Amino acid sequence: MNTEQKKLPIEEDIMQLARLGEIGAIQKLFDSGKFDATYRDDQGITPLHWAAINGHYALCHFLIQAGAPINAKGGDAVATPVLWAAKRCNYYIVNLLLQHGADPLLTDDQGFNLLHSATLDGNVFQLALLLHQDIPVDIPDSQGHTSLMWAAYKGYPACVDVLLNWGANVYARDDNGFTALHWALVKGGLHAIQKLIEYGSDRFAETNEGKTPATVAKEMNSLRQWQRALSDGGYNPDGSARSFPLSSIVKDRRWFLSRFFFLWPTVILFIVLNIMSHMVIYLSIPISLFVAYFLQWVAQQALRWTPPDMKGLHKTPFLSGVFAGTLFWVWVRWLTKLMPWTIFSAPLLNVIFGVSIALCTYFYFLTMVEDPGYVPKSGSRNQQKAVIDDLLEAQKFDEQNFCIPCMVRRPLRSKHCKRCNRCVAKHDHHCPWVDNCIGINNHRHFVLYVLTMEIGVVVLVWLTLSYLDALPAPVNVQCNVISNELCTILNKDPYTIVLVIWSILQLTWVTMLLFVQLVQIGRAQTTFESMRRHMHGNSAADAFTTFATTGTTSLAEAELTSSDRGPDPAAPRAAKKEGCWGQWKRLLGVDTFMATAIHGSNAQAVMQRQRQNPFTRGMLTNCKDFWCDPAPLFRKREMGQAMLDGERVDYTKMYVAPPRMVMRPGGEGGRYAAVDGDENV
Repeated sequence: MNTEQKKLPIEEDIMQLARLGEIGAIQKLFDSGKFDATYRDDQGITPLHWAAINGHYALCHFLIQAGAPINAKGGDAVATPVLWAAKRCNYYIVNLLLQHGADPLLTDDQGFNLLHSATLDGNVFQLALLLHQDIPVDIPDSQGHTSLMWAAYKGYPACVDVLLNWGANVYARDDNGFTALHWALVKGGLHAIQKLIEYGSDRFAETNEGKTPATVAKEMNSLRQWQRALSDGGYNPDGSARSFPLSSIVKDRRWFLSRFFFLWPTVILFIVLNIMSHMVIYLSIPISLFVAYFLQWVAQQALRWTPPDMKGLHKTPFLSGVFAGTLFWVWVRWLTKLMPWTIFSAPLLNVIFGVSIALCTYFYFLTMVEDPGYVPKSGSRNQQKAVIDDLLEAQKFDEQNFCIPCMVRRPLRSKHCKRCNRCVAKHDHHCPWVDNCIGINNHRHFVLYVLTMEIGVVVLVWLTLSYLDALPAPVNVQCNVISNELCTILNKDPYTIVLVIWSILQLTWVTMLLFVQLVQIGRAQTTFESMRRHMHGNSAADAFTTFATTGTTSLAEAELTSSDRGPDPAAPRAAKKEGCWGQWKRLLGVDTFMATAIHGSNAQAVMQRQRQNPFTRGMLTNCKDFWCDPAPLFRKREMGQAMLDGERVDYTKMYVAPPRMVMRPGGEGGRYAAVDGDENV
């Protein structure tokens, strides 16, 4: 900007007016003939540059219509207005400029085009927008770096995922012979390294100087991440493929390992229960703990051959197998011991327990295998582009309304589950005990599973007491630690007693989970929505924030993440590594129970939540909608369908909160009044 321009009053300074977005004042300057839309300063900067970088959408549209040069280069970076807008992540303006002829392949003084700029900024939404404009995904910059290389070097996992899903070339090399894998090792980002290996990057590719990825890892102190990624990908530390011991007889490794992790806890329980019931207590406890630890260690060793998304026992059906194994041995003991001894002395208890355990088993497996309500994906990239264009036009292209991993419009109350890698309609939580998400399709079945389990365990204890009363007292029993009376009871059937004690332990987390679920049903809230409010208040801005899903109903796992958006200086710091008790507290839902109990006792907070929840219709109506839904109880329900205020709605296609029934003055009946869109959750 020249000296004369600096001395102009603000009403005649077109650049300053463009920074401020003053359309009226700029229109007056154009009408006076002092300036027009093609004006450039000494650096080649136009008013459109300043309007674009400052996010003035209306002014940008006005200047374009007035004839502003849309591809003019200016400023120290010698960049076009669309590159200026991209630097501030103003993707609505980026889209506007692209629609009016902005060339996305024009570069700045460093050789970066629009795709490179979006990748360098880590803005995954802008990246998705550009890729749907048919911009070549592997176009290099002036030094041969592709967008995938920059995403790997910067350590932006969401950008790496999008580019790889779009078909970015993992074998591409820059001018120095570096691949994206080399650049990921320079940064040391584990996720990027894992993804590149998963997508087939050359693990032995050499740079122009003969450096392999392993060499770069040693030089950049990322050897630990490199070896971890190799192990997770099914490779040995030297990069060679790790052979599966049963490859000659197992065709589908994932299917085999999933069944192994599901059935192995049944074996563990059988061995541990027999040790506990057939040895003296001071030997049985340490030996059973050692055996349980050893058998779990065996399962952990099997993780070496699992796919990348199953690394960790909590990512396998192991925890669901713990419950299934308990259920199986309870079934066996009831049919072989409890029922034969108590069928005549306690027939009603046997009937109640039989119905409870049968229903619990049925609802458990139905919840496990049922589609929780996955939001349908678009059939083609053209359909994805149409969705993005519609959201851009409505100014709703953001993480509340669009899911980057699924490339779909996100319905209200849905959430992307990282474990399932799908968006789930009316997402409640991902439950490791059923190895499935809990959503609109299986939520009622899940609650019934928990309810019947609660009843079943209580009746089991009652039935066991009747069973022990019916058994004859053992002879010649001596105990050195406990009293003779208690010793006599324990020796009547130690296996059954140990099994029932183990079942009673399940009652702790089951009771807490059932309490949380019933409270939330009455409030017309999901676990995710409830935990989000507990952590971040009730403001509309907080309701738009994306959370991570890690597999439980736990409050600790509903923390914020910026992985879908790139780096965020204001993002919360990573949580400290939790100990063993913290992990079990998450899995058992203790923290969720405490948060629900504490916040539920605050009447003012409850009323505030209800005012901001457009889906509540009062406790009675909420419960009626959930429990009296005509969808079948013993079969899979129609995808996404549920009741809301007595009306059938489809949560897989709900993008606007349904209207709420209010009474007209004078008692003339009811009319529907629309709910403010800002209250949507």
